[in-house]
This record gives sequence, C-alpha cells and structure tokens, in this order.
Amino acid sequence: MTQTLDQQRATLAWQYATAGMAQHGKEYKGLAKGAPALIMNSGLMPTLAFYKGKDKSPAAQQLLDHLICGMSSRLLGQKLSGGQGIRLFPEFMEKLQTGSSHDYLRCTDEALEQLKWIRQFVDAVETQGA
Repeated sequence: MTQTLDQQRATLAWQYATAGMAQHGKEYKGLAKGAPALIMNSGLMPTLAFYKGKDKSPAAQQLLDHLICGMSSRLLGQKLSGGQGIRLFPEFMEKLQTGSSHDYLRCTDEALEQLKWIRQFVDAVETQGA
C-alpha cells in the first residue's frame, strides 16, 4: 500500500518528536514550536545557521539534524540516520547557496511541512507516558 506524502512526513516527524522529547524534553519542544516562525521571519539558511551556532544546546543540534535528515530524505532521496544530518551541514548549506531559487523554496516548504507535524507530535509524545 502506498503512503500519502503527509503520511510519510508524519512517520518521520513522529520518530523525530519521540527522540527529541525523550532526550531533551521541554527544550526540544520549545525549539520545535518556535522554528516555523524563525524560518518565516529570517529564512531557512539563517535559521539552520542559528541552530548550528547553538553548539552548547544539544536540543538545537538535534532539531537541526532532524531538519536536514528530513529534507534530505524527502527532496534528495537520501536516507540519513541520526547524527548524519548535522555532519552534512556544510554540504547542505552549500547546496542551498548554489541551488536554484526553486530548490531553495522547496527546501523551505519541506522544512515548514515537517515542523507542522513535529510541533503537533511533541505535545502527544510528552503526554504519552503519563
């Protein structure tokens, strides 16, 4: 049976939200909830760079990893495991810088779509064990 695009995104987002909440709780939740506004106000690349710069925040690093892994999975067909996204940060940023405006917008849209699901799931995951 074929999954819809929303089902595929939801599957990834559930995995990301579960891992993020298990490891970082409220900090991950807060970052995930605020990320769409940050992208809309500042843009995708500045937002990714902001999270990369927060190297003392494991939750920010994990959200960055989740976003890069998710965009790579959906748009580039690369199945990255946890931690690979953050290691590919320089290469991913270079692709965003040198790619077409259409590709940049697709990445931005994909990040926002992923975050739509993650934002909802962090609330569900948090109360799952309660």
